[in-house]
Amino acid sequence: MRNCCLAHCRRKFFEAVPKARQKKLKLLDINSEQELAEPPQGTAEDSFRLPAEKGVAFCNRLFYMERLYKELPQEERKQKRQETEPAIWNEFWTWLETLEPAGGSKLEKAVNYAFNHKETLMNYLLDGRCEISNNAAERRAKTYVTGRKNFLFHDTADGATASAIVLSLIETAKANNLNIYHYLYTLLLYMPDYKNEPAGIKQLLPWSDFIKERCTGIIDIEKVRPEERGNLNI
Repeated sequence: MRNCCLAHCRRKFFEAVPKARQKKLKLLDINSEQELAEPPQGTAEDSFRLPAEKGVAFCNRLFYMERLYKELPQEERKQKRQETEPAIWNEFWTWLETLEPAGGSKLEKAVNYAFNHKETLMNYLLDGRCEISNNAAERRAKTYVTGRKNFLFHDTADGATASAIVLSLIETAKANNLNIYHYLYTLLLYMPDYKNEPAGIKQLLPWSDFIKERCTGIIDIEKVRPEERGNLNI
């Protein structure tokens, strides 16, 4: 199921806001440390906002709701979403249909982007595991982007693939609060014997109890030598 990112949609509206007014806007995010007040309702009728600012406001309202539900189990998250968020989306689409932006303007690009991705922007409502934006994934990619400034380029496709795999493992380990070095060490320790066994791979995923027990906090790897590793519990 394809899901489009609401943060990208919001960015189009934000770019259509005059520079002088952009500084006054706050962009809500699901995982922001700073908590912001609930955005007001009735965005479409707000006479103090420009159309582009209203587009940002609609997105902020949805991000605010998602922040409330982010820790819920997936089925409960889906239920809460479907109870509260479709009304905001309906108001948003109804309001968009009333706009007549100037041809070639940034606002027109924002409106067209939203309409062109209408279904996929709302697909997250169908599954509690899906996210409303890919901001978290993009932040994870910054590690690679920073490194790329040093190594400049890959000279082979295989090298680029290897880097993508290793960076994905590292960022997933970070997301699960693991000792990254020890997680990679553990994978190299066990993978040669279990790479073709699905149950073994499951035990080596960064959220498994096996990995959490062995790769959290400060670890003395001298105590985990290949000859003393034991077997996976499968």
